Amino acid sequence: MARVTGIARLVGWAGLTGAGVLHAIWASGSSWPEKNSKRLSKAVVGSAKGLPDADATWGVAAAAVAGGAIAAGGLGEGRAVVGLRRLMGLGLLTRAAVGGDAALAALGLPEPGKRFRELDRRWYRPLFGVLGIALLIGAKK
Repeated sequence: MARVTGIARLVGWAGLTGAGVLHAIWASGSSWPEKNSKRLSKAVVGSAKGLPDADATWGVAAAAVAGGAIAAGGLGEGRAVVGLRRLMGLGLLTRAAVGGDAALAALGLPEPGKRFRELDRRWYRPLFGVLGIALLIGAKK
């Protein structure tokens, strides 16, 4: 079981840290992997009305990288940290279950377009699901 827990923690760390790095790239002004910020906005927040400002994006980047450290066990194995891993895992699974439409509505963003819905169905929801499961498995001591 220790091996499975270790693999789950690695998956959680890699996914969350990767998401944090990607948000840092966007916060610095890049539209990668899209050609421009309008296309990135459609892919990430569902509409061409614009991306969140750099400060908010840096905040997401920092939270994701911190989440990666928590997923990996970087803050130890105390009861509060294990509980936080479980809470994070449930949050990610909830996002996977309810989908991007509900997530964007909860953030007060406009209804997403076709591009976002396609990416959410094909990539975002499964990714959130895998990361959620990884964090729950990784919460074991």
